[in-house]
Amino acid sequence: MPILDPTSVSHDKRYELAPRRLRTLDGAMVGLLDNSKLNAAPLLAAIADLLKERYAIKSTVVRTKGHGFSYPVEDYLADEMAAQCDVVIAAIGD
Repeated sequence: MPILDPTSVSHDKRYELAPRRLRTLDGAMVGLLDNSKLNAAPLLAAIADLLKERYAIKSTVVRTKGHGFSYPVEDYLADEMAAQCDVVIAAIGD
């Protein structure tokens, strides 16, 4: 009986995490990325409320992925958020 290996090498683009450049969120522009799952928007709204209570954040930028939760964020959206935001939080919403 042959044994099959279900793993494979991913050919998708690899991303590295950005270096942590903030010591605090005070004065930061915070991006909130909704992956379009059912509970993502309420989860991000609750996170935004908590951040506003705990930090003097400058503002929030809220965006929703257009192709749905099972796809990577669109390049134009990632570029926009990277240009506008000091930090971005993505919500899964499960």
